[in-house]
Amino acid sequence: MRNKTRYLCGLVICLVVISSILSHINGEQLRIPPWIKNTARWWHEGSIDDSEFVRGIQYLIQNKIMIIPNSNAKVIKENKIPSWIKTNASWWANGTISDNDFVSGIQYLINSGIMVINSDLNSTGNNAEDQCQRFTTPAEKETCLKQIEYDAKINNAIENSTPYVIGSITFYYVDSESQAAGDGKILLTIHFVVENNDNQEVTITCLRQDSCNYALSDGEKEIPYATNTLVYGSLTLPAKTQKFLDWTFYSNFDTSKNYSFLVKEPWGIGSIPVKIHK
Repeated sequence: MRNKTRYLCGLVICLVVISSILSHINGEQLRIPPWIKNTARWWHEGSIDDSEFVRGIQYLIQNKIMIIPNSNAKVIKENKIPSWIKTNASWWANGTISDNDFVSGIQYLINSGIMVINSDLNSTGNNAEDQCQRFTTPAEKETCLKQIEYDAKINNAIENSTPYVIGSITFYYVDSESQAAGDGKILLTIHFVVENNDNQEVTITCLRQDSCNYALSDGEKEIPYATNTLVYGSLTLPAKTQKFLDWTFYSNFDTSKNYSFLVKEPWGIGSIPVKIHK
């Protein structure tokens, strides 16, 4: 039995390595809500039971992040999770293996019948209230509910955006809004979701207009920002996290020109085309 377990562990490790190579070739990055990784960590530590971890896997299946063939997605009465999978969950939660590696490994175990998961998310509770039941105090539950709501908004925004990778950050260009000002100028607000793809924190910095790593360009001149949603001139993104980020510019915009949002950070330089509608 011990030899079999070692063999399976080795097989999973090989699979996730292969998956990592393929994911880099295809250029695809998975988007997994932070609460699922937290759940994996708590499950490994023994703070929550198997059912809580199962909810996270069910979420991945329901949202097509983890693809399970129909023949393997039948409704079952009991989940079966080998105990050694907690080690994989720990590696993932601590950043030793990537999102792609973890999902591919679990996906293989399910498809091979080694791990059995009821793909019906409703069987163990699908709403936010159920997901936050592990917390005991009202403040903890409220924080959990707000985080789930925030994650849902982030995922919805990303699904309707255009991604631009600059250094270790992906800028998801959601949309831009134009509002006419009384003096004939336009207030242009650009909405982004920024995602740190690195395994360490990255800081977005814009201290003031004359000391900012970001600007808007019409190809001839740069337009400084008017306001943004940075706090005290910076935003530090922990590894593998996502945040909303808005920038507002105030100018006489010429819609016949092509505008770009410029990024000039030590960790990456690039530009993002911006649409302006009057």
